[in-house]
Amino acid sequence: MDGAAPDVNAESFGLTPHAQLEAGTPVLDADEGEELAKHFDSISLVLGNNLDLGQGSLYITTRRIIWVGGAEKNLAADFQHINMHAISTDQSAFQRPCIYMQMEPSTSDFAADDKDDDDLENEETPEVRLVPSDASALEDLFQVLCDCAALNPDPGQEGDDEDAEFFYDEDEVLAGAGNGSRAAMLDHYDSLLQMPRAADLDELVAEDPERFDDAEEEEGEEDGHPNNVPHPTRPEQ
Repeated sequence: MDGAAPDVNAESFGLTPHAQLEAGTPVLDADEGEELAKHFDSISLVLGNNLDLGQGSLYITTRRIIWVGGAEKNLAADFQHINMHAISTDQSAFQRPCIYMQMEPSTSDFAADDKDDDDLENEETPEVRLVPSDASALEDLFQVLCDCAALNPDPGQEGDDEDAEFFYDEDEVLAGAGNGSRAAMLDHYDSLLQMPRAADLDELVAEDPERFDDAEEEEGEEDGHPNNVPHPTRPEQ
């Protein structure tokens, strides 16, 4: 698609215009320590399900993604506006293999519309797809996105445990995943929910009978009678 981009509200998709180019490449914010992680050519940008802005060059930096598609078609998104991303190969969801992303619309876009909480809950989540002309680039593209997203945690999670992970709603993640990815994700969820067998518990108790003594003592103390102290009895008359 040549020429100017269609008349769309990019901010409603979590994207902002990026006009700072030098020799056809985006100018990075060196003062903030922004660096280029990787550059991919021949990447189509699709908003929603079918608004294809054509092919361009994708620049992934340590702070954001920048898509350069020509005159008046340069868009960017901070990683903190990307709620999730996944490889999607399910042709029933989209006709070409792509990186599927769910975006956070800009705050100004919602403020201007003066929407209440009920309206926000009913809003469809903005979706953006990065579609490489060569599907073999998907894995590399996905990994670079993961690495750079990890450098930009949500401000609300600052100070959390270093080992904390981002968790997304299962329906959100599966929406952009292919059948194979869905099966792998569901198998992983099932493995997290598996309970130990009774035989395994018996084996643990046999190996270390005192392992559960503390729990039994605490239960007795909650009743008001420690397990190792006999209950008082009425003296014989």
